[in-house]
Amino acid sequence: MLRAAAILALILAAPACRQEGSRPAIATASAGAAVGAAAVVTAKNGKVQVLRAADGSVAEAKVGDRLSVRDALRTEMGEADVAVDGVRVRLHEGSRLELKQVGQKNLRARVRGTVESEVEQKGNLDVEIENSDALAHSQGGHFFVTADGRGVVAVASVTGTVNVSGGGRSIELRKGEVTRITKNQPKPSVPVAALRRVLLNVQWPNQMETNKATFPIAGRVEPGSRVFVQGEPVEVQEGGTFRAEVPLRQGKQKIAVVTVDTLGRRKEVESVVLRDDSLPDIKVKKRLWQWR
Repeated sequence: MLRAAAILALILAAPACRQEGSRPAIATASAGAAVGAAAVVTAKNGKVQVLRAADGSVAEAKVGDRLSVRDALRTEMGEADVAVDGVRVRLHEGSRLELKQVGQKNLRARVRGTVESEVEQKGNLDVEIENSDALAHSQGGHFFVTADGRGVVAVASVTGTVNVSGGGRSIELRKGEVTRITKNQPKPSVPVAALRRVLLNVQWPNQMETNKATFPIAGRVEPGSRVFVQGEPVEVQEGGTFRAEVPLRQGKQKIAVVTVDTLGRRKEVESVVLRDDSLPDIKVKKRLWQWR
């Protein structure tokens, strides 16, 4: 009797087991994703915040923080590393990263700003770009992704290879190569060698003394680079030109312009400006804003 009951129970349970096994996979999970997997903040410097998707909270990030899917990191004047086994992603200043998929050895994230990634052969990384359909993929390499949040993207390979896709086209980047994507040209450009030196040309007005509350500057950088004036990000045009009105306080002060190029290299230039409200009005040449 007991044996018959046990056999009957197995027969009744069998359809349920088959039904469970045929249930489709969750759309947001990748083949390498692990239930409950999380990326870990492994390093931090300066001001970095973690944004929790579960409750919408925002807190100062700490080394050891675990990040799940839809959680995000945001850097201001700081940097942070996020990692899983075989993959490390560094957020440089003024950047944001949101996790899309997390596995034990794989990571997928959407980014804005500048991120530097190192992927070992055992790892797998996909980088989505905010406000773009571009995607950078690597299974072994060291590369940078720079995105301004307006659809202007640059991807540069330091070592290894990176596959970059967008606008229905896919290319492969090799060591030392750069590709760019813009709103007007959503397909990755033909890979070219990165510049040997960081490009930063700043055009200062001829007169460095003013009675105005702001001071105009303009300049040119390598397309795809980022620019910061007095620590604040400045919009860079697709061709690499930029301009800014810098707020001034009374007296002498330094104006610092920093660029971070597609390979994460930095260059800074400074100049001293005097604001004195007793000075007469000074006309700024129009060509300052007509740099082509």
